[in-house]
Amino acid sequence: MQFVCKRVLILVSCITAPAWSAEQSMTNEDIEVIEVLGRDSEKNFATYTYSATKTAADILDLPQSISAVTKELIKQQGLMRLNDVTPFVSGASEFSVYNDITIRGFRSQDDRRLNGMRTYNDFWSQTAIAHVERVEVVKGPASAIFGDASPGGVINTVTKKPLATSRHELSARVGSYQEQYVALDTTGAINPSESVLYRLNVGYEDSESFRNQAFNKSLLVSPSVTFIPSDTLKLNLELVYSDSEGILERGQPNIRGNQRLGTIPIEVSATQPGDKLDTESLISSLAVDYRFSDAWWLAVQYMHQNSDQDLVEHGIGNYADDSDSIVNLRYIERASEAQSDSFSSYLNGNFYLGDIEHNVVIGYDYIDRFRESSQRVANNAMQFDILNPEYKRRDTGSYNATQRPVFGGNLQSEGIYIQDRMVFGQWSVLASLREESFDLDNTGGGSSKDSQLLPRLGAVYKLSDTQSIYASWMQGFEPPPLYSNNPEQGGPFKPQDSELYEVGFKARLFSDDLQLTTAIYQITRENVVLYDAEASARIDFARYMYRQRGAEQARGFEFDLNGQITEQLSVIANYAYNSAKVTKDLNDSEVGKRKEGAAKHMATVWSRYQLDDNWAFGIGASYVGERATSSTGLVLPSYLLYNAGVYYQVDSWKASLVIDNMFDKVHWTGGYSYSQLFPGDPRSASLTVDYRF
Repeated sequence: MQFVCKRVLILVSCITAPAWSAEQSMTNEDIEVIEVLGRDSEKNFATYTYSATKTAADILDLPQSISAVTKELIKQQGLMRLNDVTPFVSGASEFSVYNDITIRGFRSQDDRRLNGMRTYNDFWSQTAIAHVERVEVVKGPASAIFGDASPGGVINTVTKKPLATSRHELSARVGSYQEQYVALDTTGAINPSESVLYRLNVGYEDSESFRNQAFNKSLLVSPSVTFIPSDTLKLNLELVYSDSEGILERGQPNIRGNQRLGTIPIEVSATQPGDKLDTESLISSLAVDYRFSDAWWLAVQYMHQNSDQDLVEHGIGNYADDSDSIVNLRYIERASEAQSDSFSSYLNGNFYLGDIEHNVVIGYDYIDRFRESSQRVANNAMQFDILNPEYKRRDTGSYNATQRPVFGGNLQSEGIYIQDRMVFGQWSVLASLREESFDLDNTGGGSSKDSQLLPRLGAVYKLSDTQSIYASWMQGFEPPPLYSNNPEQGGPFKPQDSELYEVGFKARLFSDDLQLTTAIYQITRENVVLYDAEASARIDFARYMYRQRGAEQARGFEFDLNGQITEQLSVIANYAYNSAKVTKDLNDSEVGKRKEGAAKHMATVWSRYQLDDNWAFGIGASYVGERATSSTGLVLPSYLLYNAGVYYQVDSWKASLVIDNMFDKVHWTGGYSYSQLFPGDPRSASLTVDYRF
């Protein structure tokens, strides 16, 4: 920690020395512009982003593929959780029902950012998005700016910020499976001078599920305050509190060895009455922006996160020796706690050297993540027939559960980086270099540490004011996952390295009302840590086993089209082709096989037509191709889902009726093995009413 503090002091002293006396105005109008920068309130696409470079940049001017799901689209579609946005991000799909997404063929579990800050990911609980302004997905291994990052991409959630304009909105929603949801979003100035602004987002959900024994009760409260004491200084304090009650969804079991997934009804679950997963989380953050001049400003952020989970579950351990439909259930009681402290600071400057404009970012970030758990386990607690499921409250005291180790630990990561975006004529070049290091200590042993230099180089050529082509090369770096590096789970493991080559084309059409992006890429990842289903089955399912694969490679193409075709008709369309294969493995039979969870083809189209000032309707479809699983020979089938919506607004009122999976298609969004498959929702409908005042 002494080493970390020394680096922070050196960096801050270097970047704050130049010009404290320089003048720069930061007004409430600036805050309003920042809040809506890069999007029209009636459009579903963003034109600017902060996430890719930590500067406000036009997406057309960046040598990288970026997808953004705005709050307008979130409202239109009735999206409730982070996983719900995946159809609207080209190349993205759900790997499981957890906080677990595949991007460009690579699984993204820990690669979550909140307002650009590294956070601890509550894997078992999907993230609610009632407080979210937009979700940005920066494609490729964005380690040069974000540090440890999946090669597929980084998901950055941007929260709603306080505004000087008074704005209040109440929402109520009812839907299938006894869904009830209410939300409040209110913002404005606290004092007459508008130097203190506030925002409060609240969301509460109480719903059941098509899955047996599943339910969800959740509360999210997110207050934030912005303080502007002078023309050059802005401070923002934000809290995100969430409390949820439900069950740990372990998925649908199937008959052992049966590759026909429709044999068992999709509602069948091994969850028993009394099982629960309660999660409570609090994230607190402070962000400080200081303007030295029109050209230079400093951003400093700190975030603390604490999460507690209480789990009681019956889950499938293995199949009975004498039956392919009777499974042995193991019983787990587990209490877990996770904490993280994250710090980030960076200096942003604009200047000219000759005819070349430079936009320079110099930064440092650090995160300290800690996780510990205790658990009691009873293997083979009872038998459960998946063909004739029986649900009743069990006498868990008779299971003779014993204390079993759960491996956690402490992971510290830090990075220092410099980036320069150079603009000259029709060209812009983005170059950056980062030194990233980590120190990992597991509770049961398996400590490791390493560091690496991570370069990025990209170039953009503007064909016109509304068209550009680009090329990009970057490298990525990930420490071994905190939960898997213990020797008793197969670790310790080497760091995971990745490399990206990408070219693309971007354009805005129809007077900038329609945005088109395309990309062709190749991603290579080495030293891949993955779940070992067969080894886990041989030991016991209270302790997951992992192994390291030599290398994987994904080659693909992406197409995105977002915006207005006419004044009345808007469209969202994307298509992704991805060939993701194993290229190196200790088991030669694995080489050449399709990567787990990576669909070869994915597509989404959604169109909305505004009939008049009051009425609108929308219709769309999404397709996900076949995906391999961790079990040999088990392939999840492709699926095509249709959705529709009807919208009405008058004065301050809005109402929407959305129907998902219109034709009630049975499908599976993800799966690990024969005993753990994740069926998607059957046909469902939701009615939402909003009132703004």
